[in-house]
Amino acid sequence: MAKSAALATSPFCSTGEDGNRSTIRHHVQMTNDPDDVPAKPAGRESVKHALINATIELIIEQGTAVSVREIATRADVNHGLVHTYFGSKDALIVAAVDAVSQRASSGIDETGFPRPDLARQRAGELAKIIARMRLDGNRDLFTSHPVSDRWVAAIQANHDDVDELEAMTMVATASALALGWPVFANHICEVLKLDNDQRAVINDRIDALVAELGGIPD
Repeated sequence: MAKSAALATSPFCSTGEDGNRSTIRHHVQMTNDPDDVPAKPAGRESVKHALINATIELIIEQGTAVSVREIATRADVNHGLVHTYFGSKDALIVAAVDAVSQRASSGIDETGFPRPDLARQRAGELAKIIARMRLDGNRDLFTSHPVSDRWVAAIQANHDDVDELEAMTMVATASALALGWPVFANHICEVLKLDNDQRAVINDRIDALVAELGGIPD
């Protein structure tokens, strides 16, 4: 009989798709059923994808000081493939950070505005990656910033009376709120003893404020 793989959960602020803990794990908890064993990455693109996802997970969990061997173990590949496909750990980290940025870009609509809950998507990985980068040496490892760049341009295109500085101020204010909540939501909810239903209400309130502060149309 297969052993149970259930995970312990907190009575307050348990997390899911829009929660604060990472839900993008490459590995899953195993049972005795052979069908539960994930396929080992094989082929260039599969290995690169596994390494990038493992790097994202580990940066969120541990920071950018994570080792090549830790990344390779999480990805279930030989550590030498990091150098084969990326050249160095630093290059892999940049590729992982840019993958997060590209994923976030999928939350931008055709007018250039982001969805108000974009920072909560994929368990808040964008917000957490930014927080880790800034804590680990206050560095910006993104090679581009499509969300903020397009957001500023969209505000100016939709508001004739808003200049570039005011548009950037609007984006900065809304971004501070949007990015802060995924990072600190669990702590705040636990301190205030808020349950998941109450957290959902706060999520909606924050989304509305982000839209208002950032000039995002209904």
